[in-house]
Amino acid sequence: MNTFFAMLGIVLLFAALLIPGYVLGKVHAITDVAMLSFSNILMYVAMPFLVFSKLLEISFAKMCLTEILISVLLPVALGWILFAVCKLIFRGAEARKRSAVFCSVFSNCGFLGIPLVAAMWPEKPEIVLYISIFNVVSTFMLLTLGVYILSGNKREISLKKTLISPIFFAIVLGVIASLLNVQAHFESVHTYARTLSQLTTPLAMISLGYELSKLPLLKMWMNAGVYIASFIKLILSPLIAIGVLALMKYIFQLEMDFSVVLAMLVATAVSTAASAPSMAKKYDADAEYAASLTLANTLLCIVTLPLAYTLLEAIF
Repeated sequence: MNTFFAMLGIVLLFAALLIPGYVLGKVHAITDVAMLSFSNILMYVAMPFLVFSKLLEISFAKMCLTEILISVLLPVALGWILFAVCKLIFRGAEARKRSAVFCSVFSNCGFLGIPLVAAMWPEKPEIVLYISIFNVVSTFMLLTLGVYILSGNKREISLKKTLISPIFFAIVLGVIASLLNVQAHFESVHTYARTLSQLTTPLAMISLGYELSKLPLLKMWMNAGVYIASFIKLILSPLIAIGVLALMKYIFQLEMDFSVVLAMLVATAVSTAASAPSMAKKYDADAEYAASLTLANTLLCIVTLPLAYTLLEAIF
């Protein structure tokens, strides 16, 4: 129980960071235009520098190829498994169904997962690397499988967009800088990157709080689809991930560092991808329903994430 409450305390602290965005949104002190700027700073500055700064702290000589492969292959396998499950479960209006499937499959491992593991395990920078790799692959899946889910049209998929990712470039540059031991020779580079990376958590949570301020909370909880999508995203998804990792460890006797297990748990147990409402709107799915699902399971993961973490510790 101590583990559960420790994890719950950290997640609650993150949830409290929603409050400024929620209040500012309710009093109309910030606008959609301002939040677009926030998102751009988050995507193109804060998160890449968070990944880059953490990579500078990693000794790649101590890392194993197994953990890297797990980070690459799990999001692909999990994405297709969840897609198949959702196709069997969700019924009803086509636009709403497409939004529900998307929100059940894709997680907010970038905007929420990366800053969360950085805050929880600052002494383990390799966890940020594993979840960042998961995020890059998940982004590729989102811009291919995700676009197909929302649009129903394979022609909407753009391979060019899938290969251009700030996180991907941050990983490449971070690995190169780490191998060249840049931190030892140019500590100012690490200080600069770490300073900019500190924007990640507040910007991500203020943005989510603002989105929450635009939704009728009571109406949101009266829809059964919210609970079904949240169950798939917050409970079934991490259970499948834990099951796959346990199978690899105990049946196939595959040695893996606990850091990669933690990274995969958080990557799969956090809430729906923050881009769900905007992408749903772009591809003529139900954007308002996507926003409700995203924000509902963002709030629910305050409880489900510590529970998933407690289960993970019991198994591993």
